[in-house]
Amino acid sequence: MIKKIKAAMSLMKAGKVVADPAKWKARQIETSALVTALWAFVSASSAFGLEIPVNAEIIDGVAVAMLAIVNVVLTVTTTDKIGV
Repeated sequence: MIKKIKAAMSLMKAGKVVADPAKWKARQIETSALVTALWAFVSASSAFGLEIPVNAEIIDGVAVAMLAIVNVVLTVTTTDKIGV
């Protein structure tokens, strides 16, 4: 477990990159599209009379947080030009 954490942390350094960046960039795009679609569905559902028992602020916060975390982490780990 500690070896995996150390390996993940080393990917955050400049000059390090995951083995298959194209696969991870595709996952980044898929995650962004999925979060955006879910956010749009929940936001638009009230217009069609479907009430989901969460408020807009929670949905907005979760969607933005997920997009930010996924995009920052995957951008850093799939390029060797930048690091944390």
